[in-house]
Amino acid sequence: APAETTVADSPARRALMGRPALALGASAVIVTLIVAGASLSRQGLADVYRSRAERELGSQPAVALTDVNRSLDIDSDSVQSYYVKAAALAHFDEASAAEAALGKALGLEPESFVTWALLGDIAVRERKLKQAARDYLRAHALNPRDSSLRELALNARAALR
Repeated sequence: APAETTVADSPARRALMGRPALALGASAVIVTLIVAGASLSRQGLADVYRSRAERELGSQPAVALTDVNRSLDIDSDSVQSYYVKAAALAHFDEASAAEAALGKALGLEPESFVTWALLGDIAVRERKLKQAARDYLRAHALNPRDSSLRELALNARAALR
């Protein structure tokens, strides 16, 4: 005799029980895609503002500063954006503010020779040649193949030319 199927054990009930798990899995995938998409679009927007700021640096440093600040508002972990900000501030002879921007870059990438070299450049502009030599020496230690950094560490005054 065939076995009796109860309502609690019917194929229809089993099919319905599997759907919430499927719906939950699909929902998780959709939420993940939305979050990833939002993150990528924010990153893309930050990149647009930074690129625009880079182009504006020479002719419109105030506008460049506004745009790079917008970029940093969106993505405060962009070392490149801090470089652009420091360059814009340097146009206005704001050495302390430029150093602060580069300090934030160092906080993100303390082993970046570029940041140390830029700090050396600012120190030279401020005629702080001993500080510049220390910054260039640190940059050279991080990138020993760059002979120009070694030369600047030995003679920071050469950067004035």
